[in-house]
Amino acid sequence: MKNGEIYHIDFGGNKGSEINNIHLGIVFTIPKVKNMVFCIPLTSPKQKHFNNILSFDNRNHNELKYQNLVYIDMTDSIALLDQIKCISTQRLINSYNNIVLDSKNMNLIITKVNKFISNIMKNKK
Repeated sequence: MKNGEIYHIDFGGNKGSEINNIHLGIVFTIPKVKNMVFCIPLTSPKQKHFNNILSFDNRNHNELKYQNLVYIDMTDSIALLDQIKCISTQRLINSYNNIVLDSKNMNLIITKVNKFISNIMKNKK
């Protein structure tokens, strides 16, 4: 398993608006923690994720509607930062075609996650 690798993940059942069932997700190992990974669930892009239809059609990552979304061009998917979680490695079904985020997408995710978590810790909306 590599940091930034895409996996099929069984999120199981949900409470409220948590993501559930099987989705793709970006996984990261947690130093000195066995059998757990940090993951960012992915979903298919939808018009509701973008500011307008043109932005959706062009997959304009600068025109996403919310700060908790990141467009990943190499998989044509949306990373759901508001669904970030640590999960058991037992939830990992299999790697998605051995895809690992390239440096461009990895840097984008790291930047957005840092900003998203910082805003949560500062309690900004």
